[in-house]
Amino acid sequence: MNENIELKQLTLRIPKNLHTEFKVDSAKQGRSMGEVAIELIKKYLKKESEPL
Repeated sequence: MNENIELKQLTLRIPKNLHTEFKVDSAKQGRSMGEVAIELIKKYLKKESEPL
């Protein structure tokens, strides 16, 4: 991630089993949960901005 980008913290509550699965899967990919979450949010925003 570009170190010049200002970051904000996002806190959310998710079920424990979902958190565990997310953490394990992210680790298997050699990525942080934050990296994966940012990628997913970007994909979501791109999809939401596409015309119907």
